[in-house]
Amino acid sequence: MNIVIIEDEPLAAEKLRGYLRRYDERLTVVGVLESVRDSLVWFREHPAPDLVFSDIELLDGTVFPLFESGAVACPVIFATAYDRFWMEAFENNGIAYLLKPYSFDKFAAAMRKFAELKRAFTPAPEFWREAGERLGRPRWRERFMVRFRGAIHLIEAARIVHFQTRDEILFAHDTAGNRFPLTETLAQLEAELDPTAFFRINRGEIVNLAFIDRLEPHAGDRLAVKLRHADGLLITSAARTPAFRKWLEG
Repeated sequence: MNIVIIEDEPLAAEKLRGYLRRYDERLTVVGVLESVRDSLVWFREHPAPDLVFSDIELLDGTVFPLFESGAVACPVIFATAYDRFWMEAFENNGIAYLLKPYSFDKFAAAMRKFAELKRAFTPAPEFWREAGERLGRPRWRERFMVRFRGAIHLIEAARIVHFQTRDEILFAHDTAGNRFPLTETLAQLEAELDPTAFFRINRGEIVNLAFIDRLEPHAGDRLAVKLRHADGLLITSAARTPAFRKWLEG
């Protein structure tokens, strides 16, 4: 399970790391962030973690603008020295509120609450299969209806080579070399597309596995992706490259 820590006090962050190791050595801290600004950048460029531990008053103000921006979609356990923010905390993804200095027992109780909520709100895989059969439709997005050059086009997701953001506009590139503007955001698409077929390789691009022609090594252990029916190379971000490699292996 991947966890992000938002904390501007190094000693508090290290204490929390120790609690996490003591609670379960399999827990992985994928980021320690010290400000709202750094957090906004991190959540735009990295896959969502399973859980966030967050202080409230940071170097550049309270953390709530981060959650109000919609950048964080996972549960949050708040840890703060102040008791006056509890209402805002539970209005912004909060599932527990720890007052500093908190004990390991308090920490463990918050972790158990998270585990219980996760079990309660995560349907078993059989649920999704049976739901799909009952509804008679797939779980993932299969087509897009877009207006382009005075006409409405119906584009099959399977024919889209990649999605790309340019000048804050999202485009779908198909096998015929067309580029269609979409109204969705890349984050919305990431949630709607079949994750076995599509992968977000960096902040602004999602590729279709079916059209990957070859991979080339790139600086910083990143990868350059050559797609059929597309010009040039797409470069994976350093943060997403390890997950991309694992995704390619199935």
